[in-house]
Amino acid sequence: MSLPVVENDLKAHLREHYVDSDWRPALKAIMDAEGDADIALSAVNALAEAAFCRTGLKICIPAHPQ
Repeated sequence: MSLPVVENDLKAHLREHYVDSDWRPALKAIMDAEGDADIALSAVNALAEAAFCRTGLKICIPAHPQ
């Protein structure tokens, strides 16, 4: 899956809640892994750990309407 396709899918799903700067680190980590699932998973886990440690952080992903 290409980066533009992923970005478009995220935008379609999140609609007005999509903020590029919120997703850029995760997308960059995945794309930089160049198909290596272990590297991608490690990068995403590092981002999740960093997000978890931020007090006051709210993660809100709206349900996809049917």
